[in-house]
Amino acid sequence: MLRYAAGRVACSSCRVQPATTLRLGVTCRNLAPRPGNVMRIRQKSAAATMPLPSTQLPGVAKPSAESMLGKLRAFFSSEGGLVKPGYETAVGVWLVGTSGMLFSMIAIGGYTRLTGSGLSMTDWRIEGRSLPRTEEAWVMEFEEYKRYPEYQRLHAGSMELAEFKQIYFIEWFHRMWGRAAGLLFAAPLGYLIVKRALRPVLAVRLTGLLGLGISQAFVGWWMVRSGMEPPEKHTPTLGQNQRPRVSPYRLASHWTAALTLYVGCVWNALSLLRPSPAEVHTTAQAIAAAGKLRALALPVTALVGITLLSGPFVAGNDAGHAYNTWPKMLDDWVPPEWLKAVGNPASSWRAFFEDTAVVQFDHRCLAYASAASAFALYGYSLCLPLAPAVAGAARLLPTAVVAQMCLGVATLMLYVPTELGVAHQAGGVAVLTSATVLMHVLRLPPLRLP
Repeated sequence: MLRYAAGRVACSSCRVQPATTLRLGVTCRNLAPRPGNVMRIRQKSAAATMPLPSTQLPGVAKPSAESMLGKLRAFFSSEGGLVKPGYETAVGVWLVGTSGMLFSMIAIGGYTRLTGSGLSMTDWRIEGRSLPRTEEAWVMEFEEYKRYPEYQRLHAGSMELAEFKQIYFIEWFHRMWGRAAGLLFAAPLGYLIVKRALRPVLAVRLTGLLGLGISQAFVGWWMVRSGMEPPEKHTPTLGQNQRPRVSPYRLASHWTAALTLYVGCVWNALSLLRPSPAEVHTTAQAIAAAGKLRALALPVTALVGITLLSGPFVAGNDAGHAYNTWPKMLDDWVPPEWLKAVGNPASSWRAFFEDTAVVQFDHRCLAYASAASAFALYGYSLCLPLAPAVAGAARLLPTAVVAQMCLGVATLMLYVPTELGVAHQAGGVAVLTSATVLMHVLRLPPLRLP
């Protein structure tokens, strides 16, 4: 007897596979064609070519790709609000509080770095740990710290246990403050998701920020680990016998992630607590003016952001402890190291991130450009019929930028005292806040087709 399988004929008696595909009257080599076999083959081949019955229910339209995309857009749209009615103030205030925690976390991080405390804890646990409780435990921690370059090159034979306890506490507090900020964000977020108080678009945004915050803990330890290795490994262009410090590249990564978290919380808080774009821009002229200013505000904000991202390379290379003069860099308006690097960027690209003179000169020039562009933006805003909220935000940005630049000059000329260094780092976040407020108030109402 013949059996049909996948368009071929097989003999059940001899189990020999045929050499040809199914054709009318063809059987295996050991079996002659028979009328019954041929009829069975005809029936099976006809059944194989018949179309499958449709599972579409009568009167029900099949969803198209366009309709599915529209539903997806509606799911993630914020037009219906970011939260359920009645939760706007509570969620907004919670995000403002989280932003304040992050702001303080950034300032504490600056203090930890400037006091030389960041490398005092030589291990890391995601759940955290308590301070050593006995003198023996403190001695064990101190002995572990002595194994690494910072002690060996800077403090060998000169640091006492009491001094080590001070820098250890600062680093410990910085880490525990970060864990507290994470818990104060994660716990309310979980509660609001369970209560279904957040619309999908906001739930996705805040969950993404939580994931970034968790990864920030690992990035921070990755950064600290670089300081426990010989600095020549991370900045080879600076030669031998360098001062132990964390990699400026990893410091920039940690700083960028922190600013991203901060801006994400501030932006969503403003979206909940500030009026909608339609309430801010109440006339067609105001909408058109906001669109014009927004086109210029975008590159200005990008320039401010690049200036902030150049800061970690100044801090990571201790570039603020050199060329402590202004407006010149010692006797030069343009340092020869910068001219050399610009003359051959392909082979000198590391100088833009590691050379003290080049890094500091770049940061100075970016600060000047940020101040000039912020004032130009403000001058342009005076020529436009803007809403009062937009005019106020446009005036705030150049004020913050110039104050930060003056603070930076004072910090440099006074050889980076700890208090001014922390204030300068916090001032950078204040500038970013003013730029975020400006971009938020420049949102345009959605276009309504007639």
